[in-house]
Amino acid sequence: MTAAAQRGWGARPDEAVDALGAIEWPAERLGDALDALALEGGLGPRAVAAPIPTAGDLRSADALGAWIDQAAAYLGVEAEPIAARHDELDAALLRVAPALVWLRDGEAPRFLAIAGRAGRSGRDVSVLRADRSTARVPVEAITRRISRPLEAQVLPEIDRVLARAGVRPRRRSRARQALLRERLGAAIVDGIWSLRLPPGAPFRRQLAAARVPRRLLGLLAAHVSAYTLWILVWMTVGRSILDDHLDEGWLLAGALLLATVVPLRQLMAWLSGVVAIDASALIKQRLLSGALALEPEEVRSEGAGRFLGRVIESEAIEALAMGGGIASVASAFELAAAAVVLAQGAAGALHALLLVAWAALVVALCARFYRRRARWTAARLAMTHDLIERMVGHRTRLAQERHGRWHHGEDEALSQYALGSRELDRSQIEIGALMPRGWLIAGIAGLLPPFLAGSGSAATYAVALGGVLLASRALQGLSAGLSSLASAAIAWEQVSTLFQAAARGAAPPPPLPPDAGRSPSGAPGVAAGAESAGDVEVRPPVLEAHELSFRHKGRARPAVVDVSLRIAAGDRILLEGPSGGGKSTLSALLSGLRAPDAGLLLLNGLDRHMLGAAAWRRRVAAAPQFHENYVLAGTFAYNLLMGRRWPPRPGDLAEAEEICRELGLGELLGRMPGGLEQVVGETGWQLSHGERSRLYIARALLQGAEVVVLDESFAALDPETLEQALRCVLRRARTLVVIAHP
Repeated sequence: MTAAAQRGWGARPDEAVDALGAIEWPAERLGDALDALALEGGLGPRAVAAPIPTAGDLRSADALGAWIDQAAAYLGVEAEPIAARHDELDAALLRVAPALVWLRDGEAPRFLAIAGRAGRSGRDVSVLRADRSTARVPVEAITRRISRPLEAQVLPEIDRVLARAGVRPRRRSRARQALLRERLGAAIVDGIWSLRLPPGAPFRRQLAAARVPRRLLGLLAAHVSAYTLWILVWMTVGRSILDDHLDEGWLLAGALLLATVVPLRQLMAWLSGVVAIDASALIKQRLLSGALALEPEEVRSEGAGRFLGRVIESEAIEALAMGGGIASVASAFELAAAAVVLAQGAAGALHALLLVAWAALVVALCARFYRRRARWTAARLAMTHDLIERMVGHRTRLAQERHGRWHHGEDEALSQYALGSRELDRSQIEIGALMPRGWLIAGIAGLLPPFLAGSGSAATYAVALGGVLLASRALQGLSAGLSSLASAAIAWEQVSTLFQAAARGAAPPPPLPPDAGRSPSGAPGVAAGAESAGDVEVRPPVLEAHELSFRHKGRARPAVVDVSLRIAAGDRILLEGPSGGGKSTLSALLSGLRAPDAGLLLLNGLDRHMLGAAAWRRRVAAAPQFHENYVLAGTFAYNLLMGRRWPPRPGDLAEAEEICRELGLGELLGRMPGGLEQVVGETGWQLSHGERSRLYIARALLQGAEVVVLDESFAALDPETLEQALRCVLRRARTLVVIAHP
């Protein structure tokens, strides 16, 4: 290590930047760096040999990003690409650890492995060396090193400006840095990948990685400590009062105990907030991943209204489950403590048994609340589903349904919902108000036998009354906690399908070269390994299907039976057939949207299981039928490039506009005030049927896939526009499959 590194990375920024060379990872050990980062970050990677990138994986940023994504998945973690503004790069590096950083300022790619923060200053990070030891590095040094390629583009101009301005040499360095910050502040810096567990990983591992269990234990420990101290305050102050002698020592002890409770309460509030935020983020991430993992038939059979109901329930489950669980556990401890206090009072063990019986009654009422809440939730979700379906089909109903049937069944549904709401409100009043307050009456009544018998002292009666008050507070928490848990359990029944769907899929395969099966130049129709037999070029297949079969769920007749085909690189295939003949189903199988029930489907010699669903869809881009494709609420550019990358690079926008003009959308771009930045969708600029179709075609072409599958994409175009769009598709697509009616 350099002298600057031995001095703790030195005082001069340039020395610290130069010292980074001793802790960089070479490209051939990139897989080892990912594995070491995952271990250091507590992500528990798979015990497999670390993958090694090839030269093709390092030829471009896109190829490297694809390889890192697959390599991380193979190790059992997820690599999230991070892009940050140049002036926010320091803060980004401090919060994304464990992270991999790509250094692009040398001839060969080099990488830094940031394990986390280091030191008390908050401005240093811990970086893994190639021998898996750690070094403490200022984050500014890493930022300067990442910024070198950007700075090299503007430094000559800045130096010329400083020279013309006559800035003195000793002030020139500070002026240069100020101008660099001004010029590069808004520049986007990428080449950073943050490692985390994938959303489909076991939820227990996700909670452990987020340190939720540890903080929960800390929260419960703080609650037990605060509650115990609170009881001790009562004991110390109460003893002085009951002895009819206010001892200053006991009063001072009570005041100190009470002062100790305050920071514990603040710690409880902070821990509960952190646990709620972290657990909520994990649940939302997993539910979103599960929604994206659902099969098309599952989505289609549910309907928009039921999915909206699940979204509503997902909002409730986080707060209800976390708040209810913590409150229930804390209240159970408080009840146990109150029972001990009651047992020391005038009524003795019988008083404690009365509390146990009352708590059992609360649990029974909560069980009835659960049943009523379940019926109420079912009625509410059914009404939500019916309302959404009516809104979606409003135009159809206006045109084709008789006016007298527009509100058929609504009164009955509202009546059932109102009845369920009254029952639910009654149960909430019983467990939330009557039971805690009723206990005050029952608890004081439990003191009547010893009072009438004339047994017990004033101290034991005071202890018993204190126990009654403690139990009343505990019962309030227990009632609220159990009702929240009951509501969360009902919400879980709605969202459990999404939660469990996130874990679908087998272990991903080792990373493969992104150019497997392609020619080095990537030119359509020329594949690696192509041979010639005389004047006939023999091209290896890109897609192969052998006796594919598929049957939709709930249907007796299969949609696809024993289909075999071979698609070579550069082929242009037209697939025709009658409606209902299975063309769209075959399109979904080829593009990886569905998995076949039987048969073998290969892409570049690998099946879907070996290649992985995500990698398959990167190589085969599809434009589904019109009713299964959507214009999302966003800019026209976002709808074009959502399958490629977002945010886009300048070259992406230029290519998107070029393809749009080739497809005949130039007039549309001229009409829209914002051009590519015009907001479209339901709340934006309305596109015609033909404009939507060409948008879907452009979206598929812009993904740069090996194979493009277009399902009925030209049906809405007039002959002239069809010819123009077809020329664009034939020129742009490497290998093309078009599905159409005869």
